[in-house]
Amino acid sequence: MKLEAVLTGDLIHSQSAGDTLAYISGLKAVLKQLEKRYKAKAETFRGDGFQLSLNRPEQALQCAIALRAALVAASPEGERWDARIAIGIGSAQQSQTYREAFVLSGQGLDNMKKNTLAIFSNYQEFQERTELLTEFVAAILEQWTAVEAQTYAIHLIEAADQQSIADALGKSRITVNKALQRAQARLLDKYLAYISRLIGELSDG
Repeated sequence: MKLEAVLTGDLIHSQSAGDTLAYISGLKAVLKQLEKRYKAKAETFRGDGFQLSLNRPEQALQCAIALRAALVAASPEGERWDARIAIGIGSAQQSQTYREAFVLSGQGLDNMKKNTLAIFSNYQEFQERTELLTEFVAAILEQWTAVEAQTYAIHLIEAADQQSIADALGKSRITVNKALQRAQARLLDKYLAYISRLIGELSDG
């Protein structure tokens, strides 16, 4: 079965930001990067809302975390830029008037209360296996500092080793290692590999 993934989200506390326009411009810059990196289609709406559609659903969570990492990393001093993201995973059948992943993602975001990252699908076993894990991951991301987010973003998007990250940031390898530890990079990498495998199994099923 061919699946697709849709990320629907909005910026957190955009109206109370010191410069709301800069915050939205920062989002648009990140979306452009992700379009190229993940061959995704992005659009913005209602000012601080956005949507990304991916033909490779196994990359959906990586894309979502990369988006949040880039936003947090770009935060101006004294503020935190971040986003809530609902990920819908469903059939990519073109004959449907409202494709499943779009509906799941949009409704999912509307129903998210305090959580900032969640996956929505009509596959019950998949949903049960990912729901609590993803809530834990959201809790990790919410604790990131800008430095931790920036370090993990390079690690994730460029698949760079620690020395390459250190060179890119002009920091020592030890500093990078500690930042990745604080960012829970090892656990996040394992989570992303696990989710990617589960989505691949859905596609093959």
